[in-house]
Amino acid sequence: MSTGGRTRREALHGGLTIGGAVLGAATVPGLLRASDAFAQADGDVAILAGAVALEQVAVVAYSSAASSGLLDPRTKRVFERFREQEQEHADGLGAALEQRGGRTPKPPSAAQVPGLEKLRSQAEVVDFAIELETTALAAYYAAVQKLKNPALLETGASIMANEGQHLVVLRRLAGREPVPNAFETGER
Repeated sequence: MSTGGRTRREALHGGLTIGGAVLGAATVPGLLRASDAFAQADGDVAILAGAVALEQVAVVAYSSAASSGLLDPRTKRVFERFREQEQEHADGLGAALEQRGGRTPKPPSAAQVPGLEKLRSQAEVVDFAIELETTALAAYYAAVQKLKNPALLETGASIMANEGQHLVVLRRLAGREPVPNAFETGER
């Protein structure tokens, strides 16, 4: 989806056309807040806290989508698998955060991730998930450049790769080119 030369962040703040419906910035504010905090964080503890918050938003989004009744059985299984993987990310990052003296943020409710209730078709749900994964990938791309601890850097890079895998599968589900770029950074 073209954003008319705008950055991904500008497009998300200004509104997107997804599945023929205009979804404004209210669609993904929880994700934006989490990804912005994550990408702008400085220091391993702050980066971990932002990463946990971002993963928690993804867990809620995939869970809500999987139980929405809008997905065919195959796509529902994909979303359930992605939810499990995002939960593994959140749990692992949360443990690392607590080991470093940080506190795991409280997970959001589905109501705190506006836009999920506005999705009316499988195509809209998949497009929403593509935006979610693109945003997550961009946040990890920015954050891994700031991590100081080598083990955390390895974990962040591994999670970023997994988010890229999710993005490929979601693009295929949407009938899009699965790997449009040689280097995936979350930018369009």
